[in-house]
Amino acid sequence: MISFYPMRILDIYIFQEQLKIFLISLFTILAVLLLEKVNFLSSLFLAHSASLETAGMLILYLCPAFLTLAAPLAVLMSALMAFSRMSGDNEIIAMRAGGISFARLLAPVLILSALVTGATLYLSINLAHEGNLRFQQTAIKVLSRSVQSEIKEQRFYSEFPGLMIYVNQNRDGRLEGVFISDQRREGQASIIEARSGVMESDQQTGVITLALRDGVIHTAGQSYTTIGFMEYFLKMDLGAKLNQPLQKEAPHMSIPELRMEIQNKAARGAPSFREQVEIHKKYAIPMGCLALGALGALAGVMTQRRGSGGGFGIGVILMVINYLLIMIGQGLGAGGKIPPALGVWGPDVIMAAASVWVYIRVSKDTMPTRMEVFLSEIWVQLRLRLKQSHEAPAH
Repeated sequence: MISFYPMRILDIYIFQEQLKIFLISLFTILAVLLLEKVNFLSSLFLAHSASLETAGMLILYLCPAFLTLAAPLAVLMSALMAFSRMSGDNEIIAMRAGGISFARLLAPVLILSALVTGATLYLSINLAHEGNLRFQQTAIKVLSRSVQSEIKEQRFYSEFPGLMIYVNQNRDGRLEGVFISDQRREGQASIIEARSGVMESDQQTGVITLALRDGVIHTAGQSYTTIGFMEYFLKMDLGAKLNQPLQKEAPHMSIPELRMEIQNKAARGAPSFREQVEIHKKYAIPMGCLALGALGALAGVMTQRRGSGGGFGIGVILMVINYLLIMIGQGLGAGGKIPPALGVWGPDVIMAAASVWVYIRVSKDTMPTRMEVFLSEIWVQLRLRLKQSHEAPAH
């Protein structure tokens, strides 16, 4: 009979082995996800004079949402790499020879997965949407200040698609001698001339309003018309300026707000698939940590003597498969092709079923399937080709 004290040491050993890989994997995956926003952030920083402090705050606002996505993948990779190394060093064989079952070895993995699930649920439910909203509001502030200073006196400004603005004077957003070419409507061009104008920005919608006074509008389409005005409001969307949607959407809403939006759309007879998907995402993605943690540990045992290198390759394949399942499921659910709950929770169910199947195979010490051998051979060939390409002499 195995005493409690040695088992406690074993639990701590496996937990620590997985924890250090988890932290490295989490940081790496988070950095990869942040690369998605590099173009937007660099545009704010370089083209729109955002400070380093502002850029840092924007990255901080993105972290809750990106950590929610990165944590389950980090759990998968950490469990797989840890058990792959122990399997390659024959530690798993020694543990089994000592009478320790695979179910008992999974205990520290499930404890770490449960802790990460709790932390990720908190981020997903309470902080992710708030961070997205703060990111939107901060970006609007930077762009609003930038637009007012970018419109130079006696120079053409054409940063907004379909608009060209020329002013004689610009005194902190108070314009004199305004000339605007508006070609945003296909087949209809307008020339606007005004004696003066004032720029105002709405930080909630990301719309800049140019209030023009004492002017005339020349419109050329199927016919030519001229309209004089005492006051005219021209709206410019900051989202269109950077090809980045800035209005408050489903990712910016809390669960009560999403439910209210679903009720409002139901009252209007409009579909609310996207909002339903967003609600289920707040729970389904964090809960995926449990299934991915167990699957990673069991897959690591099945790598046998390939060690951590083989574990990394299988981990990448499983991460890609899980990502594709999530993207496909959410896309189909948001489009109303399948029920939103099925689209969001489907990847978790598939990964949990895969964990049960792998556990049965590992417990019975069965041989790898043809698919497993096929995937393993693909990974080995890919590594050989990469190694040969690095070792090939340059011509």
